[in-house]
Amino acid sequence: MENYTLLKDAYFGTGGFETGGYLTKHKRESEDDYTFRRKNAYYLNYFAPIVNALVDPIFKKEPLRDYTGVASSFVEAFLDDVDGNGTDIGAFMKRAAIMAKTYGVAFIVVDNFGDKIARSRAEQLAMRKFPYVYVMAPEDVQEYGMDRMGNLNYIKFREINKIDNGATSYRYTTYGRDSWKIEGDDLPVNSGTYNLGRVPVVPLFSRVLEQKTMKPVPELMPIAKTAVSLYNHCSWLGEILRNQTFPLLTIPSLDATELTIGNNNALGYSPDSSHTPDFIAPSSDPAKTLQEQITLLVQEMYRMVNLSYVLGSTPSNVSGVARQWEFERTNQQLANFAHQCEDAEKAVLDLFAAWLNSDIEYTVIYPNDFGVVDVAAQIEQAQSVLDLGLTNGIREEVLKQVITAYCPGISDERFDELVGELRQQDEDELHAEPPEPPEPQE
Repeated sequence: MENYTLLKDAYFGTGGFETGGYLTKHKRESEDDYTFRRKNAYYLNYFAPIVNALVDPIFKKEPLRDYTGVASSFVEAFLDDVDGNGTDIGAFMKRAAIMAKTYGVAFIVVDNFGDKIARSRAEQLAMRKFPYVYVMAPEDVQEYGMDRMGNLNYIKFREINKIDNGATSYRYTTYGRDSWKIEGDDLPVNSGTYNLGRVPVVPLFSRVLEQKTMKPVPELMPIAKTAVSLYNHCSWLGEILRNQTFPLLTIPSLDATELTIGNNNALGYSPDSSHTPDFIAPSSDPAKTLQEQITLLVQEMYRMVNLSYVLGSTPSNVSGVARQWEFERTNQQLANFAHQCEDAEKAVLDLFAAWLNSDIEYTVIYPNDFGVVDVAAQIEQAQSVLDLGLTNGIREEVLKQVITAYCPGISDERFDELVGELRQQDEDELHAEPPEPPEPQE
């Protein structure tokens, strides 16, 4: 189901989460009560942190990038400003990655200026008249065609052209293998050709799957639907807590014609009754049930994306080995998506070179290991190994592990120096003269 609106609302807390439109009306609930509940609903946004947790580690460290070729100056300028708005390649790729993880796919368009204002390469650089990129969501795709290998034959996007007095007009852009066309509600048809041999659009998928479609089912759709359920449970809980917090006073009186039931007045009962005046409120059992269910829903949202090890979402009875296995699955999931981002960036630079009709050798390597190191545990384990009194070679390997855990930002040169110091210490101990025996005492 292509419910991209729900995914967007779940991430930003907009739409039905802001207006209460995602709340389900109870069959015995009056329209006034439902309107009041919608107005006072709140959204616990766990969806956005989950998406970010599946993207942020990939961009925590800058990927290794290298490039050579006659157009290196253009590549350098492009990486510093990929869209003409001063966005560097790292920030742009992260933006595209968040969209891809949220919607299941994002489309990176590599376009070029159609005019010939710049007269030289130096003027092109000075005026920023070289290819640029922008990203489109799958909800913007109107049509597309694929060959048997899964490559695009053409793709058509819809964008807002202008909003005038509440009326929205759209612009439609179609990219083919050798031509482009722009048309719209209030626009004349404009078209042209290029010699790229491919569609200048790079799809960035969130999962490594055999793609039979350019609009796959978003992998986080179950999480978004769970967010709707959580939103409803919180609303029901809030309604019960409001009724429990402001109970009614019951009094022995049948003259209830002038009474308005509320938390600051009373409800009458027969004076012949034997019980004394008291406050009444709904049972707390439904509230406890809802609180337990809310906790369970939050845990399930993290469990479905292998993030249960995150603080506060893992049951205390889960073993350390189970948590380690879960993190290994998350690590592999992050590594797979990092590889998708890596391939997409390479494809973007290939299109960039094709637009310039130039050869560019471009390489980029994204991180592929996203382990979270427990420094204290690593040092404790290292000490346990050293206490065994093993060979000097083992001591050296332990030192390397400790340095990696305790000093993750250390330079390669300093790393080698510290290892060299240990080797030198071992050499000195090996060749040192044995200590002289103490002189006998008289």
